[in-house]
Amino acid sequence: MEKISLLGEEYKLIIERKATRSLKLSLKEKNKLQVNAPSFTPLFLIKKFIKDHEKWIVEHNRKLTKKKDISKLKKLDILDETYEVRYRQALRESLVILDKKIFINYVNKGKIKSLVDRKMRPWALKIIREKVSEMAQKENLDYGRISVKNQSSRFGSCSHGGNLNFNWQIILFPEDKLEHVLWHELAHLTVKNHSNAFWNLMAKYDPNFRQNRKWLKNEGPKRFIV
Repeated sequence: MEKISLLGEEYKLIIERKATRSLKLSLKEKNKLQVNAPSFTPLFLIKKFIKDHEKWIVEHNRKLTKKKDISKLKKLDILDETYEVRYRQALRESLVILDKKIFINYVNKGKIKSLVDRKMRPWALKIIREKVSEMAQKENLDYGRISVKNQSSRFGSCSHGGNLNFNWQIILFPEDKLEHVLWHELAHLTVKNHSNAFWNLMAKYDPNFRQNRKWLKNEGPKRFIV
């Protein structure tokens, strides 16, 4: 793994060469940068691409927080309810949520994070779908497909076709903060940009949007666990 310095900060650099037409970069975690590049792209062009985007990289890196050691979590807050987390080494991976308890059976302790990421997503998607449906009906809003991912620095997005995408870990927020994220993307069904018209609509949907937006900026990423 290479290292690269950007604006005085050192980053671990992963370069993956793929059958792609363009260069793409992402922050996998704090101070860990990945670039996907077409197979025969020279290294000097990849590093130039990174340097051209170093301001963006550093700004987004500062929003990230170091991920928790998930194997040491004893409890997890999900939408204002506290769940006890129990771990057990087993011959087969599983994750079961029952009676405010999360039972995690793992084969390899080092892979607990990926296990939680895979197994929690369907549950999070169910919660988010139900909330979006309820909220959209109140305002007679039509949306397309809903999906969830694990994004390091984004809470949600709305495509031009009306499809909604969310970071599944927003279920780890207090309920009013999760609803703010959902309202934000639902508002984009009507207003695609962040103009005054958008924020006026947000004030209608979420009267506390200013406080909730500030909380998300300062505290949101700290709640992420994978």
